[in-house]
Amino acid sequence: MALNTGTQIGIGLAVIGAVAFLVFSSPDEGVLEYVYADKVVSSPGDFVDREFKVHGNVVEGSLSQDANDDTYHFVIEFKGKRLKVVYDNLLPDTFVEGGEVVLTGTLDDEAMVIRSTEMTAKCPSKYEEEEIAPTKRT
Repeated sequence: MALNTGTQIGIGLAVIGAVAFLVFSSPDEGVLEYVYADKVVSSPGDFVDREFKVHGNVVEGSLSQDANDDTYHFVIEFKGKRLKVVYDNLLPDTFVEGGEVVLTGTLDDEAMVIRSTEMTAKCPSKYEEEEIAPTKRT
């Protein structure tokens, strides 16, 4: 059974309308931009007053804990650009200085500090190839 032209056009318009509604109704809701630390340092104005995810390597020797409020302070870097971090939560078990982290937070552009309460720390040992001792052949 074939549909007449009017019915086909009606169905097509309904589908296009539904797709347009989904695309334009809340494009940013629930989606956070994921950037590397060098991009934030290069153009901080792009990240003010909004939450985003930032990726970088923790600079060795930069970790300290504030005795007054138990926040952690450290520096992350990527491609030679450094960004200060204030982290207000427990450090993940996999957190190590020199390791990779992804932080969710907001940028205080005056102090050039990202304030974060959520972090994922990558575990480098999990992904490194294990060295296998050569076996003796007889």
